[in-house]
Amino acid sequence: MSSRRRAPAPRPSAEGYVPHWPLAAGALALLLIAVIGGYTGGLIFAETAGSGSAEMEVVSDTLVPPPPTEEAVEEPSEEPSEPAHPAGIVPGTAYVLQNVHGGRTMDVAGASTDDGAHVHLWDRHDGENQQWRFVPVEGGFYEIEGVASGKILQVSTDASADPVATLIPRAGASNQHWTVVEAGEGVVRLVNRATGQALTPQDGSPDGGALIVHTKDEGHPHQQWRLLPLG
Repeated sequence: MSSRRRAPAPRPSAEGYVPHWPLAAGALALLLIAVIGGYTGGLIFAETAGSGSAEMEVVSDTLVPPPPTEEAVEEPSEEPSEPAHPAGIVPGTAYVLQNVHGGRTMDVAGASTDDGAHVHLWDRHDGENQQWRFVPVEGGFYEIEGVASGKILQVSTDASADPVATLIPRAGASNQHWTVVEAGEGVVRLVNRATGQALTPQDGSPDGGALIVHTKDEGHPHQQWRLLPLG
């Protein structure tokens, strides 16, 4: 038997040879691009607005927006309540002060606006010299201001001096301050801060012209005044 030799395969010429490594490198590059692109698509994004920030999360390669943030709700601030005034007094309102014993009213004698003008009882006519305002001061006390003159009702702290109530300019002194003591519906006693004594007609008289003085606070009807608001 004769043996035959297989003729060697012809080698491609140098001009027709195509190497395979560029194809493999290209495929690898495409794979890397796909991997990097998928990774960057799942990165965490941060958006800054003012002082807060919102972040995106990656869940199973899916970009998920953060839950909405709850805005802080401010509690409404409570307005400070107006302090209660005795006997329903409204500061700034003009009042007639009517003595419970006899029904006459507190009146500036002769409608005077002079410093030191005396105060007495007189028949009611609602003139400005019979009108009074209560002005709150510290400690729950009040000034009693004559509407006609703008001066303040006061008494002397000198035990030997005339006890009559007079009007003088506002000085902020304790003998110009009064405690309003409720004595019934719309009825009060007016007790001086400095002396602790109450306003009353002299000798408890109900007569017109009886001077208003301060005496020991004993709660008598002639030491009580009915608040009659005007306007």
